[in-house]
Amino acid sequence: MSPGVNQHAIPPRQARSLASDLLDWYAEYARDLPWRRSQDPYGIWVSEVMLQQTRVEVVAGRWQKFLDRFPDIEALAAAAEADVLAEWAGLGYYRRVRSLHRAACELVDRGVTELPRSAAELRLLPGFGAYTSGAVASIAFGERVPAVDGNVERVFARLLALDADPAKGDAKKVVHAAAVALLDRAEPADLNQALMELGATVCTPRSPGCEVCPWSGRCRARALDAAADYPRRPAPRRTEEVLCFVAVARDHAGRMLFRQRPEGGHNAGLWELPSTDFHPVASEPDPVGALANLARELERKWNVADPLTKVRHSITHHRITAVAHAVQDASGSKDGIEWIRPEEARTRGLTAATAKILDRLPTLL
Repeated sequence: MSPGVNQHAIPPRQARSLASDLLDWYAEYARDLPWRRSQDPYGIWVSEVMLQQTRVEVVAGRWQKFLDRFPDIEALAAAAEADVLAEWAGLGYYRRVRSLHRAACELVDRGVTELPRSAAELRLLPGFGAYTSGAVASIAFGERVPAVDGNVERVFARLLALDADPAKGDAKKVVHAAAVALLDRAEPADLNQALMELGATVCTPRSPGCEVCPWSGRCRARALDAAADYPRRPAPRRTEEVLCFVAVARDHAGRMLFRQRPEGGHNAGLWELPSTDFHPVASEPDPVGALANLARELERKWNVADPLTKVRHSITHHRITAVAHAVQDASGSKDGIEWIRPEEARTRGLTAATAKILDRLPTLL
């Protein structure tokens, strides 16, 4: 272990005190979340996957619904990927649910209907990184392993006043060692959840609630009156404003033209109203020309009308304005393009932008 890691090591007595105070706080202030009442390892796994990059309040409204549809590993493995994607629609980051589905299929293919009980075994399954394997192994099976997410990194970066990014290099080792030190003094399920809860509700990225933190008297960042300056992270990548153009075509039967997103790209496997690539707003793209290029790509012929509506949404480092234009679709056929009633398309799983546009169209067409 490097000198920098040793410098920040938490002594056993302090670790015991920190763990005790944290668990007392957690017992009194933890949010009552449905998956915390579950003893089902599968349900705990689903909750951990859902909670990655998705707000707790959103997951709280979707977790039980997903379990009702796919109540166990066997049911999830037996389902078509399209049905799993449709149930996940709106939660974003669809690679997560694809990995969830692949892991279930892999287990069933082995003749196994329960999750492995150790973090090391879980790491061998699709979608199980260091955090997810640690969280599921500790919460579902009581294994004494850390579960370090962004919340936990932030808590220890402030507690120890780490002058480097806690997700990298020696600082990452410091955070891992600190989590292990506390785990040696507490039940792993409660301790890991308490650390995550502290970061999510008190030791927040902005305006941390130091006055109600159980560790406030021992936090080095607070002693420096600099809690908001930690953790030390690289400057965030600039968000780019972009436009895309969406084709809204209808036939005499009330169906609309939908395209399934190709594998390997963003929103792979989901359905959308055909849309162009992103164009920087500053380039002042021509919607008619962009949609004409898309039509050629899809082997179709379109007459483009004025815009119907526009919606905004964000993904990764793009803030997107999607402008929907009515088009008259003359001809053409290509795999992945179908005439579908909007209500049926919703059951297949839609991109977020398409779902927003469909919500507005009934009053516009």
